[in-house]
Amino acid sequence: MFPKEKKWENNMVQFAEKTGAKLSFTWEDLLALLRDELQEYGGLVGLLNTQQQSILDRRSESLMEINQSVQTQMEASQILQKRRQGYVSSLAHSFGEPTDSSLNQLVDYFPEVTRPMFLSIIEEINNLISRIRSKIVQNQKILQRLTEVTDQILLATDPKSHSKTYDRSGDLKRLASQSRSNLNESA
Repeated sequence: MFPKEKKWENNMVQFAEKTGAKLSFTWEDLLALLRDELQEYGGLVGLLNTQQQSILDRRSESLMEINQSVQTQMEASQILQKRRQGYVSSLAHSFGEPTDSSLNQLVDYFPEVTRPMFLSIIEEINNLISRIRSKIVQNQKILQRLTEVTDQILLATDPKSHSKTYDRSGDLKRLASQSRSNLNESA
């Protein structure tokens, strides 16, 4: 064991003794979970970038595969996020704080030497979550625009085959007539 690791371990033991915290996990467990979560979010950003490129390149075959990978990656990230929330809730309870406190709100209870590390990883996770949300919205807008352009092309080539209606929520809905065009209508 390296001297720094021993110091880390001693700080965590002293920390638990000072606060009277009875935790069902170690600090190393929490840190490992945060690192795993960070890695999953990083992978999701990469998949969303690939998804966007498939949309722009109109590669529908690969887009279906990528969409499945994105879904799987999001599910894995959600599992880790729920585990983290369980850890944080347990921490908050042990500190006498509301169980819906964020990890960021609890960092002040951590030993001083560990705070910068935890704050840094929390900030990076939050940044990745923001990038993911932004990328999802961006990909949805690109896909929606591509669909609109495809519909305009189909309407221009065979105006009788498509009519516009509105659904109950007021969104535009297209109904194809019985006689379909002979065009391959996949994007």
